[in-house]
Amino acid sequence: MGINAKEDFTVWQAELSRDPGYLNWLDILDAKPIQEKKMSLISKDAGSGDFKLVPEGTHLARCYLLTDVGYQETKFGTKLQVVIGWEIPGQLLDSGLPMIIYSTYTNSMNEKANLRLHLESWRGRKMTEKDVAGFDLRNILGHPCLLTVLHNSEGPRTYANVTAVTPVPDGLPVPEAVNDKVMFDIDEDADAKHLPEWIQKKIAEAKTGTETPETDESSFADLEDIPF
Repeated sequence: MGINAKEDFTVWQAELSRDPGYLNWLDILDAKPIQEKKMSLISKDAGSGDFKLVPEGTHLARCYLLTDVGYQETKFGTKLQVVIGWEIPGQLLDSGLPMIIYSTYTNSMNEKANLRLHLESWRGRKMTEKDVAGFDLRNILGHPCLLTVLHNSEGPRTYANVTAVTPVPDGLPVPEAVNDKVMFDIDEDADAKHLPEWIQKKIAEAKTGTETPETDESSFADLEDIPF
């Protein structure tokens, strides 16, 4: 049985929230529907304003956003990165829309990469050789999960970070998606204006060339879809 009625969100809020005082790191989404875009996101082994933080704890969530932000400069060198966004129906904004949380990953299927570790825990199984050869990240869009969120402080600011992604237990009802799926491929999509401003900024700052050679990551390729 799914939860579809808007009033039922208050039930999820009571069950899933571990912090009644709302804080926040991320942009408040524009309520205007966003059209789905074509893209090919493959992972291989090779803001401003008033914010509310997603409360610490474990939340039922659904993946709604996947964006390629190109090569970004990090403290470990230049890395190919993607941003994944989830909506959290148990935590609502003043607008009535679910809160959103994002996580930025190096686009790698290396066995130590956070993206691979989170995908394996989300799927409940290890990546196969076929997965590692080229996992189509589009398959995560629309899928529900449980997110573990912790807060950390850097100077005067506090951030909400996704520390674990796990499957939804059998029998636990999952609310229907509220936000449209959003996909963006930096190599194929010219217009990023529909994305949150901080993601637009990352895309604008993307480097050209290749990443630091000590990793075995590589850029996107056209591969057959692999089931989630």
